[in-house]
Amino acid sequence: MVKRIYGMFLQGPSPFQISRTLTEEGIPSPGGKDHWNPSNIKSILTNEKYKGDALLQMTFTVDFLTKKKKTNEGEIPQYYVKDNHEAIIDPETFEMVQTLMATRKKGRNRKSSVSIFSSKVKCGDCGSWYGPKVWHSNDAYRKVICQCNHKFDGQKCTTPTLTEDEIKELFLRAANQVIDQKEQL
Repeated sequence: MVKRIYGMFLQGPSPFQISRTLTEEGIPSPGGKDHWNPSNIKSILTNEKYKGDALLQMTFTVDFLTKKKKTNEGEIPQYYVKDNHEAIIDPETFEMVQTLMATRKKGRNRKSSVSIFSSKVKCGDCGSWYGPKVWHSNDAYRKVICQCNHKFDGQKCTTPTLTEDEIKELFLRAANQVIDQKEQL
């Protein structure tokens, strides 16, 4: 299951989409529940134990009588042990996932995997990504368009709203120009 989750993430789905897929397939979560949370997926994707390493003393016991534990925030030294046990995920795959997760963090220029053109088209005014939006979601005129994700934040962007078909057409036109000039390139 761990290999499958890493493979799915590298193919594009977000932790939310992966958790929804596993829940719909009826696969029990690590805790034995029938519902997966995106936090379960993020935890699996960032856990160094799956590449065969171990981080020691992540928590420590504050009071031995009450057995109260605390997350180690630098109070005591931590030790990172490489090749501590047999790996489920090879280190290269693990590092690719960490790099991809870093690009998908929240923020103005984060990478997204909502659609095929997510994080591929940038706004000419503010430099933010274009993203899909649904117009008339509950009626017969339903339409998916793409526009700057920050079009109405503060100073309004004047870039146009595009349909996915228009983006596909522009992409094909650009790809054909590159193919026509492949010898020069």
